[in-house]
Amino acid sequence: MKTVNEKPLISIIMATHNRADLLLQRSIPSVLHQTYDNWELLIRGDGAGRDTEFVVNSFNDPRIKYKNLPRLLYNSPYEQWCGGGTAALNDALEDAKGAYIAHLDDDDELLPHHLETLLKLLISGNYDIVYGRAYFETNKGWKVFGEPFDIEKLQKQNLMVRCTVMYDKAKLGHFRYEITGTEPADWRMWKKMAAAQARFGFTEEIVAVHYAEEHFRQIANLKIHHLIANKIQEYGLFGFMKRIIQKGLAKSFMEAIEITTKRHVLGTNVPVQPYQLGKPKDDKIKLNIGSGVTKRIGPDWINVDILHGVDLRRDIRKGLPYKDNSVDFIYSEHFIEHLSIDEAISFFKECYRVLKHGGVIRTATPDLCYLLERYRVEWFDQTWLRDYKFETACEMLNASFRMWGHKFLYDEETLRLCLEQSGYWEIKRCPLGYSSYSELCHLETRPESRLILEGVKK
Repeated sequence: MKTVNEKPLISIIMATHNRADLLLQRSIPSVLHQTYDNWELLIRGDGAGRDTEFVVNSFNDPRIKYKNLPRLLYNSPYEQWCGGGTAALNDALEDAKGAYIAHLDDDDELLPHHLETLLKLLISGNYDIVYGRAYFETNKGWKVFGEPFDIEKLQKQNLMVRCTVMYDKAKLGHFRYEITGTEPADWRMWKKMAAAQARFGFTEEIVAVHYAEEHFRQIANLKIHHLIANKIQEYGLFGFMKRIIQKGLAKSFMEAIEITTKRHVLGTNVPVQPYQLGKPKDDKIKLNIGSGVTKRIGPDWINVDILHGVDLRRDIRKGLPYKDNSVDFIYSEHFIEHLSIDEAISFFKECYRVLKHGGVIRTATPDLCYLLERYRVEWFDQTWLRDYKFETACEMLNASFRMWGHKFLYDEETLRLCLEQSGYWEIKRCPLGYSSYSELCHLETRPESRLILEGVKK
């Protein structure tokens, strides 16, 4: 019998289809943050686009192995929901080298102790398969899901979420997902294992986070007066009150406010990884410019935005409230394109003023050259288009230039020139998520961040 101290290899299986942003923000980082480090992550694209491979490769970790397969289409959305990704999962199971198998959906995440907790339970209890509980998203908010094993109850309802399961490959590794069926594929898999008299173990510990199929676009966990202030800033006072009145026809005033701001029961977009408060780990000053309220970094970074609820509320066009030569690092993602080119140069010069000698600025933004390349070939193969119903490449390109308050899109030549004119040197282009400065690694959250430049103050 294996022991935890021997650190057996665990194979984590994942299928994905055009969720490169969630791979970057959630699922892959949650594996990298595991307290147990002897794992392999086998990601299989179910007809995934080029953004998926771009994001997977950006992690540059040999334990993460990616293969893209043709997408298997079903006759109805419900059949797709029940069986989608099963062929990709089966392919990964064939290649799994681990002694134990765990599963992770591309939009879910494992808590840091997931692998360690389930492996200990599996070995110490001499079980064939074990599972825990999960934070579970619904359209009414969050709940905790996962019930003790009961074979009769399992025939009527699923007792576990796929991302909370681990099983012994030697005992159950021959099982494969059924490609078609009228029930969710994972539920059918557990019932087959139970019918084979597998020994199930259960822990009350919460080991994962399961998000709804349709993301409810929760906003950040802010105080109610910040939520209201941001909505007034977005809609104007008259527009906001109009929405409150419309919602309030069938609701109380406070309920109408709650619906208008779309606040979730557990509040934050990532219930177990909320924006971290607390004291910085060092005395370096690091600014995250244009953070918004959902892309905040903390507690080592000062998040700056025009919205309420950030660390420093500021219109950057009016300057930064810092002394000369006082800031160590400045970062922004998908911010600079919201300024005119003259405003951008003024911004870069202001950042240069406050940076210390040797201080670094990192700017991540969409790449105009890449967008034009997509305009010419397979324009629809971009993750962000998932949320829109454009019918032509022209619509896509115009949206890139005009939507979300965009004022100017950059190619490398122009962005580099702006930094040079502002005084920076050692300007270099960086891969997604990587920098020669540890403080600037793994900050990007969007696969559209195809153009990333860093510059140093002399």
